[in-house]
Amino acid sequence: MGTLGKGRRLVRRPGRGGASRARRPWGERRRGPGTLALLALLGTLLGTHPATLFAQDIRFDARADRPAERWFQSFLDRDRYTLIEADTVLGPEARIEGDLLVLGADVRISGTVAGDVAAVGADVFLRPGAVVEGDLLSLGGGYYSSSRAEVRGELRWQPNDVYEVRREPGLIRIRPVREIPETLTLHGLSGLLFPTYQRVDEWTLGVGASVRYTAWEWQPSLEAELRLKTEGGDLEGTLRQGWFPTASLQFGLEAERATRSNEGWVRGDIANSLSYFFAGDDFRNYYEADRVALFLRGTETARWSPIVEVEWEKTRSLEAHEQFVLFGSDDSPSNPAVDEGETVALRTGLALRRRSTQSKLQAHVLVEIADSTTAGDFSYVLGELQAAWEGPAFASHRLEAFGLLRGDLSGVLPRQRWTATGGLATLPRVPLLSERGPRFAYGQLTYLVPVERFRLGLIGPPRLFLRAATGAAWNEGESATFETNLSAGVRLFVFELAVAVDPGASDLDPAVYATLRFPGDL
Repeated sequence: MGTLGKGRRLVRRPGRGGASRARRPWGERRRGPGTLALLALLGTLLGTHPATLFAQDIRFDARADRPAERWFQSFLDRDRYTLIEADTVLGPEARIEGDLLVLGADVRISGTVAGDVAAVGADVFLRPGAVVEGDLLSLGGGYYSSSRAEVRGELRWQPNDVYEVRREPGLIRIRPVREIPETLTLHGLSGLLFPTYQRVDEWTLGVGASVRYTAWEWQPSLEAELRLKTEGGDLEGTLRQGWFPTASLQFGLEAERATRSNEGWVRGDIANSLSYFFAGDDFRNYYEADRVALFLRGTETARWSPIVEVEWEKTRSLEAHEQFVLFGSDDSPSNPAVDEGETVALRTGLALRRRSTQSKLQAHVLVEIADSTTAGDFSYVLGELQAAWEGPAFASHRLEAFGLLRGDLSGVLPRQRWTATGGLATLPRVPLLSERGPRFAYGQLTYLVPVERFRLGLIGPPRLFLRAATGAAWNEGESATFETNLSAGVRLFVFELAVAVDPGASDLDPAVYATLRFPGDL
């Protein structure tokens, strides 16, 4: 049996935000001012919101073997949603009481939804400050969230499914589309990847696309990227074939030639590239690898997910080159050599992702095992524990915490498995990437206080912060010597201006610094 639901209707008129008028509930008849006044009066007399008087019915036939569709059916059964069918912006002051249903439109949310959000064939953008107090379901559309947006309930995102939203007089029908065999997605901006800039490859320019075959239940996908490194004119690329037995799990095969780093946890590609181009701060060491891997991992919608990977990797050292830097010295720090050879390893572990209206947690534990008597040139057991948490503190204040523990549990780690820290992104009073070794520990805690008096629209308020960071890298047989820095400053959007000291030094010698920090960066 199909589900019939009625809900309130939110009509957006064209304006600066580019929103278009939603379809009128009864054909193309226009409600004039007199009609609207009459509807308002009638709604008052009947105790009904005027927008519900001519609300359309929605019919949906959920498939028994699709939990997400069954959830959507119960969402419609509750019959307490506000319907959006045109591109809409819900600003910071907006608050939707009850549920929100989006059909075939783009919705940008900066405010609060007090219930659940369901979107079909629609793109949902959660901007900084957005709060969804219930669950969020996206069927056959896009989901894009700021790290400063919050979803209290469960997130279900199934972009590979395709649905048809058909409008009839007084009725909207939603049906799964089975005859569309494949979906093409261009990576980056219309297939162009964000260019990266660092000291070994100079610029890396790339193109990429993905194809998903949605007619099969496990929806096989093929992803391909081709990249050009301008330093030597070399080409590299990645090819990945995956299957999705559930919305939260994928497995497959990937092969690539790529420049790799163990310091991706410090800064993302965008922040690291901009930091190097403008200031000469490259927060990563690099090596080149040819690799082939079988993998099983969770998608970004999974709360708990396994990590299983069998990998063959052949590594080569890369040299740093003198690159153009807009401000600062063009002399680049050297790039350390690795132990060239082949590694065959098994990685296994567990990943955790949790989000609520107030906090976010991402963590994983991982063990990597290599045995040269079986295959490859190296034997070792590597263990890693990493966690990042954001949550509330006193009043409107916030806390951010990060920790990474990594090192050899057995055998000798090749240098391509070593990790480094130091520099403005982690320890501002320690030379850039000077702390490096096979055993590594790092942690930092940041306390942020928003200054609402100086809020700047969508950018938000500036935030005063205090940060304590400590880290060490050492070899087997050595004792860990931790370097500790204290920083205080202000963060506005992605910019940080601060002063840092080393509390263990005989002379504090404070240093003023500025750096970029995008969501997800340290």
